[in-house]
Amino acid sequence: MESVKPPRAEIRIGIGLQVLSVLAIYAMVNYLGFFHYERRDFSRSQRFALAGQTKAVLREFKKPVELIVVASPTFASPVAAILGDLRGLLNEVVFFKREGVRVEYVDPVRNPTRMQDLKAKYNLAAFDNLLIIEFDGRHRLLEIAEMGEFDMSPVANGGAPVLEAFRGEQALTAALIGLLKPEREKVYFLEGHGEASARGELSNFVDFIERQNADVEGLSLAARDTVPDDASAIVVAAARTDLDEREAAVLAAWLRQGGRMLLLLDPNSDTPRLRGLAASSGILPKNDRVLRLIELPFATGILRDVTGQVLTNTEVVRRLDQMNILFPGATQSLGVDAKLAEAEKILVRPLVQAAEEFWGETEYAPNQPDGVAYQDGIDNGQPIIIAAAADRGGVEDDRLDIQSSRLIVVGTAQFAMNASLSRQGLDFLIGCVNSLIDRGAVTGVMPKSVSRFSLNLTQEQLSQLALVVMVAVPAGAALFGFLVWLKRRK
Repeated sequence: MESVKPPRAEIRIGIGLQVLSVLAIYAMVNYLGFFHYERRDFSRSQRFALAGQTKAVLREFKKPVELIVVASPTFASPVAAILGDLRGLLNEVVFFKREGVRVEYVDPVRNPTRMQDLKAKYNLAAFDNLLIIEFDGRHRLLEIAEMGEFDMSPVANGGAPVLEAFRGEQALTAALIGLLKPEREKVYFLEGHGEASARGELSNFVDFIERQNADVEGLSLAARDTVPDDASAIVVAAARTDLDEREAAVLAAWLRQGGRMLLLLDPNSDTPRLRGLAASSGILPKNDRVLRLIELPFATGILRDVTGQVLTNTEVVRRLDQMNILFPGATQSLGVDAKLAEAEKILVRPLVQAAEEFWGETEYAPNQPDGVAYQDGIDNGQPIIIAAAADRGGVEDDRLDIQSSRLIVVGTAQFAMNASLSRQGLDFLIGCVNSLIDRGAVTGVMPKSVSRFSLNLTQEQLSQLALVVMVAVPAGAALFGFLVWLKRRK
């Protein structure tokens, strides 16, 4: 019996439908991959991931941003070591912002005509190693050499400088903030009461405030009866002596009239008027020390370095989700005066809470002979609040632009000092400052430093690695091929 062959027309139609189906699936996959994708960075230093603050700033740009890199990779200079990192950073910016950013690379050696146009347009004094950022008719110039930290010691032996850290994202984000809001805010640090020096112990913190397009100055109220009109915020950091009655009245009146203040307390100082300033806004500094017990090999120790858990209930710290902050040294807890807050319409919200094992010890004298232990009804138990914000006339939703006074109180100042400042602590502090100067939309994680990582292997480990790469892997492949050959032969 002869088999019946299908008509050629049906075969052609079937093949055509299969081809169309494959093309349709290919187009759909490419469409989804182009418009709906997610980028993840699995590198150790997260060098290919933009920081939260950078993303928040880029979202604020409603008009195109133009980035022009003026540099020649053929020049033998330390900048050549940065250009690769800079190109990677700008690629991430383009991936995130897409059509909102245009990047151009200009080599002064190979494109002198374009270079002359840029020189005339931006009035350039230098011809090389610049990043030009233009937005809405305004521009900023960044020196590429300032984006890196170099180890110059090899130069003494005839070697080249070694790039230790790339800080291009910090510089780029600061310049973008400056273009977004050309007017510079003014942040004053209170002086005259033994506070930590803005240009000394707090210089790293102050440096990052200035990168937020803000100016930092000292403020003494000894000869003033009012706070300067241009004050966007006041920082009081670790005052060792108290305010006098007049100074306290000046600051209290300024806060009630819409002032913004960051108060970093020194638990070891007796400052009742300063604490009264916090209490008048519904935040009550408690006379205790936050601590916990830890089991050591031969004894039980007291841990006074507090692990704080960020509570993401405000725009100040929302982008610090699932982040812990270490508060070294003496830390006191804070309470909330609910009756005062309700009576005066003050919205008080905790920002950071101590981990579950900590409590507020009220008998905190050092070197106690009998040790310490939590006493219910005497000591302060959980929740232990370390930082809180009070908004007079504020609303629950921080996205609403309502002018109100804001006071942020932290039960310690040690974590802000240069010797103790961590990246998480700096993220928190910068978030607080940005919220005080009405930049809540760009609060969040500060751009990170990408440091060089080197893998140090012993000679024995190098020999083992060479044995695996040169012998074990080829031998494994050869064995697998031999087994496949035997199976096919049988």
